[in-house]
Amino acid sequence: MSPRTILVTGANRGIGYSILQALATRSPSDHFLLGARTTKNGNSAIEELRTLGLQAEIDVVELDVASESSIKAAEEYVRTKFGGLDVLVNNAGIAILEEADHSNLSKSYAETFNTNITGVALMMSTFLCLMKETSQDPRIINVSSARASLQLSSTGNLPPSRVISYSVSKTALNALTVEYAKAEPDARFYAASPGHCKTAFNGFKGTKDPLDGAKVVVELALAEKGKYANGFWQLEGDDKEASLVPW
Repeated sequence: MSPRTILVTGANRGIGYSILQALATRSPSDHFLLGARTTKNGNSAIEELRTLGLQAEIDVVELDVASESSIKAAEEYVRTKFGGLDVLVNNAGIAILEEADHSNLSKSYAETFNTNITGVALMMSTFLCLMKETSQDPRIINVSSARASLQLSSTGNLPPSRVISYSVSKTALNALTVEYAKAEPDARFYAASPGHCKTAFNGFKGTKDPLDGAKVVVELALAEKGKYANGFWQLEGDDKEASLVPW
């Protein structure tokens, strides 16, 4: 198989960093694009990855998923410099804690949905043409959450959300993934649930190591063509293969 080109957004820290680290460790012959809002932050992340012994080819793509102009500039950069894209991992996201008096409620929902939904929609619509032109097996993986599952949330399997706007945005992200899968049959579209990982995103209060959370994305990105249908996937414990999460 020819080396794949794989772009991970928000990859200079948190679960995105661990996703890129895990991908590059498992498949060092592939070419990785580390999406970060600034080139400086991206280069610092690559320096850290090199100290961990990673030898894979890694380049920074300056990318702010909350900015349409930044997304379009990133696509042109990837098209011109790297010639194509095989896998897009939409990981970048935000959560804004709501004030007790709800004074920032409007801001919380507007900014969260602009990044977590509109940004992902723009990423997919902007990069899909390039992916379909240049890849024999284009895949898009949207990093979701178990809190996106209406079944799990409505049957008492999950406690109340601390940041409701974030949880609702992930449910919307799953719906967005489903709609793109129906509209674009020439690509694979996955929602991935990494689990409650210990990152700065949640004050390091998660129950999983980020590298464990990254396993589901690695599996979906690198599995042989056709192994996984479009869907919402997780990979827990010592499992070797991903399993479906109820919508």
